[in-house]
Amino acid sequence: MYRELGFIKKDKISRINIIINRIIGIKPTNMTNYLKIEILLTGLLILVLGCSEKIEIKQESKILNSFSMNINDQIWQPSVIGNDSCSVALRCEMSTIHGDKNFYTITMYKDSKSKTDFESENIFYLQIMDVISTGTYVISDPFGDFKSYARFVKNESGNRRIYDNSTIHASSKVQIVELIPKSGSALIGIKGSFSGILYNRANPKDSIVIDNCLFSLKKLNWNSFCQCAE
Repeated sequence: MYRELGFIKKDKISRINIIINRIIGIKPTNMTNYLKIEILLTGLLILVLGCSEKIEIKQESKILNSFSMNINDQIWQPSVIGNDSCSVALRCEMSTIHGDKNFYTITMYKDSKSKTDFESENIFYLQIMDVISTGTYVISDPFGDFKSYARFVKNESGNRRIYDNSTIHASSKVQIVELIPKSGSALIGIKGSFSGILYNRANPKDSIVIDNCLFSLKKLNWNSFCQCAE
């Protein structure tokens, strides 16, 4: 019980325990004691309902954006910032061009010190152009504006390596399995997967393989790293 209600103030839990102990200690031998039990049970019910309401509020603060993948068979996820599971170094922006075609720009950081800039130990970029429906989108453009690209950056021991998708072979793809409209907004979330081979720009013989990449992105165009409902 305490584990389920860990976020509730300790004084409220103490009050519940006091009421329970008082109920146990009362022997219903006359009408007065019956009334005492009824009053205490009513108080207990009010406290429990209050706790249930807080549990419900906590559950509503669910994570709306998630992203994970394997890089060379190693699990990779963006950093959690601080101790807040809602604060994850991930952003997704949706824009519209040509009237009805959306494109999505996803940026993620992973760093032992929670850096979220160009000095981050790892940075992953993924941009998907001309999204009009579910389906497969080939990622084969060079890195740049209004292009479909994937890029992974490693900053390790002062050595910066940049890995980009091939512009010759269709070895990198995004599969969008669901479009998620947001009520009262023109923004549309996406759910899907990505797989591909990215090549070191300075040494094409050096590459990384990305697979088992799954994402669900419902909170878009936000200026913070909070991935939960607000």
